Formats: sequence, C-alpha cells, structure tokens
Amino acid sequence: MLSDRMNERVITAKAEGTTVLGLIGSALLVLIGVFAVVFIPTFGILGAIVGMTGVYIFIYVKQALNLEYEYTLTNGDIDVAKIMQKSRRKDVLSISADSITYMDYADSDRVKNDLEVKKGQVKVNYFTGKTEDGKDVAIYSSNGKDDLISILNFDEKCIAHMKDVLKVKCAIKQ
Repeated sequence: MLSDRMNERVITAKAEGTTVLGLIGSALLVLIGVFAVVFIPTFGILGAIVGMTGVYIFIYVKQALNLEYEYTLTNGDIDVAKIMQKSRRKDVLSISADSITYMDYADSDRVKNDLEVKKGQVKVNYFTGKTEDGKDVAIYSSNGKDDLISILNFDEKCIAHMKDVLKVKCAIKQ
C-alpha cells in the first residue's frame, strides 16, 4: 500500500504594503467624516456615513496585520494559504509537482539573475516571512503558457521532501 508524503509549515509574515495603505486611507476617511460633522453642518449626515465607512474599513483591514502563510506539501504538490488574524483563510497558490521545472535557494546566482533579467516576463510571488529556522527557496513552475517563480520559506523537512520528489529538477544539494 502506498502512502502520501506530507509536510506542513506555518510562517509569520510581514503585513503587505496595501494593508498599511488601507489603514492610512481608512484613518483619513474617519478624520474627513469627523471634520464634516463638526465644522460643516450641512454635510453632517454625509460626514457621519463617511466616518463610519472609514471605521468599518479600518477594522476590516486591521485584521490583515496579523498575517501567516501555511505551506502544505503533498507528494511534491505545493499549496499555499494566507491566514489573516488566525481566522480568515484564503488559498493563494497551488503548484502541482508535475509543473515544477526547477528549485533552488532564492539567494543563488541563477535565481537572482532570473529575477533581474526576466522582470515583467515572469510572474513572481513572494510568500515569505520572519523565521529563524527556514531558508527562502525559489520554485519555478509552468502551466504551459505562463511561467511563475514562487519564493517560499522552507525548513529542512520541506527541502528534503521536495528534493526527494524533484530529484534532478532540484539544484539544492546539501
């Protein structure tokens, strides 16, 4: 009987730039709403609506400050989920082992060169975070028409899992 090989890894990530912009924008909406209610009486109701919309957006966007990525590796297939506030989960990437063409450390010369030379030609996804036990790894994949480079933060177990599955497609030798 064959069994599936599986690894899971959760990393804490830094908030995205759009999250910070959303917080600033919502705070501005609240300030504009308060200003309209206090200083422009004819726009009182409109100001209250704008201010309450700003509060709602602020609360919603603030949840994205607590961000994690969960990697699930199953027989070389990679699934990445984005977890916000430890409650909202969104699947953001799925790569089948068959579509992976190459894997190497993200700080290798080849990956650095590809990221620089192929800017705009290849879609690059960064799903990394703050960890002490992991190393950023570049996964090259293709679905036939689009090429993709995904930067993930793997620990030794995840790297060993992918090396066993990918064999010659993996440039990581250690």
